This record gives sequence, C-alpha cells and structure tokens, in this order.
Amino acid sequence: MSADFHIISLTLHIGLVVALWRILLPALRHDAMRERRAELLVRVLRIYNPTQIGLLGILTLTGASRVTDLKALHGVFYAQEFGGALAVKLLLAFFVIMLGTWQCMGIAHRFVRLHESPEGVTSEGADAVLRKLDRSSVVMLVFLAATVFAGLSL
Repeated sequence: MSADFHIISLTLHIGLVVALWRILLPALRHDAMRERRAELLVRVLRIYNPTQIGLLGILTLTGASRVTDLKALHGVFYAQEFGGALAVKLLLAFFVIMLGTWQCMGIAHRFVRLHESPEGVTSEGADAVLRKLDRSSVVMLVFLAATVFAGLSL
C-alpha cells in the first residue's frame, strides 16, 4: 500500500514541477503579463509551496515505509541485495528534498513575503525569481529522474 502512495505522490510531484517549469513560468514571461506578473506568481506560489513540501513529505514517509517493508521481507540479506542501490537512491532523494525545500523556502516564500512587504517587488525582481525558479526546476527534474532510475533497481 505504501508503494502505491509513493508512486502516486512521486507522479504528482513531478507533474507539479513540470507544470511550474513548462506552463506557468513561460506564461508569465510574456510582455502582456508584465503588470500582473508578480501578483499572479504570488497567487500560484501560495498554492505551489505547501503542495510541493507536502508531496516531498509524503514521498519521504512512504519511501521509509517501503524500506522497512523490504527489510522485513528480506531479513539479513537485505543489505546484500539492496544496500548499494538504496544508498544511491537515498543520496539522490536527499538532493531532491534539499532542492525542493530551497525552491519553496529560499526562492518562492521569500518572494511572496517581499511582495507583501511595504517595499514590494520590482519588475526586475520578479524576472529574477522567474529565472531562479526556471533553473531550480530543471535541476530538480534531473535529480528526480536520476532518483527514479536508481529506485527502479530496488
């Protein structure tokens, strides 16, 4: 059962990152959106941030549950059969979690708070955040793909 939730949350997480990267960010780059860019981005990020962090949490918990199930099933032979592959997957998953947290808290949440402050956000500031979100999404998708590939051997 935890494997099903793991796959579902992984699929949703990848879809969320792809939607941000390939749908939202390109749409906000059009000059027609320039005046409303920051406001629309803030509205989306208020939903994106907790959703992404929540999905990362579900992935972490269901992954840990799956590892526990595999340990119980294979007993003392678990480390011999899965140790190396699991170490690689956990290292890659660590980077996915760190990137996701940085994207949400280090980039997006800061932008939302700055937008709400009396200083507000300049058009250049919004453009910089769009570039950072774009780059971090690409890096995250690379690490997600590597993690999925590593997980297929488990």
